[in-house]
Amino acid sequence: MNDVTASRYSLLLRMLHWGTLLLLIAVYATAELRGFAPDRPARAVVMQWHMAIGLLIFLLVLPRIGARLSRPTPLILPTPGRLVLLAAQATHLLLYAFLIVQPLLGLISAQSGERAVVIPLTGFTLPDLIANNADLHEWTEEVHVALGKVFYAVIGLHAAAALAHHFYFRDNTLRRMLG
Repeated sequence: MNDVTASRYSLLLRMLHWGTLLLLIAVYATAELRGFAPDRPARAVVMQWHMAIGLLIFLLVLPRIGARLSRPTPLILPTPGRLVLLAAQATHLLLYAFLIVQPLLGLISAQSGERAVVIPLTGFTLPDLIANNADLHEWTEEVHVALGKVFYAVIGLHAAAALAHHFYFRDNTLRRMLG
């Protein structure tokens, strides 16, 4: 079966999709669990993991976009209506924008607040690219947190739509991304 008639996404895209999901679960978990850390040093370690995983998501989204643009998208069968396709495209654009913007906002927030970004287990510290700026730090942190909360809903909508396609519309949308 060639790429044009493929019934599912390439193995690379499927791995990047499900890997991104696992990393998103980890990045959200570290953000939510930091409040349960017993002291300030423990919270700092949790946040270093949060930042490192966020940067890994950012690094993976770039090849993911390249792979998505370089390969044909498998057809949805039976073909959904135009509004459904537009909603899907809009949601995917939002998700990709989020995967790019959110880690950058986190990095700007950390560095403008004079927080070192240390990659756990390596000891590698990202070079400071942004000078201390309390106003920039506060603004980017607020936007980063707000977007994180909004995207609980967008991610949930994406998952709910995949299930609706599978169980209600009975098309191959979900199967294109499965094994």
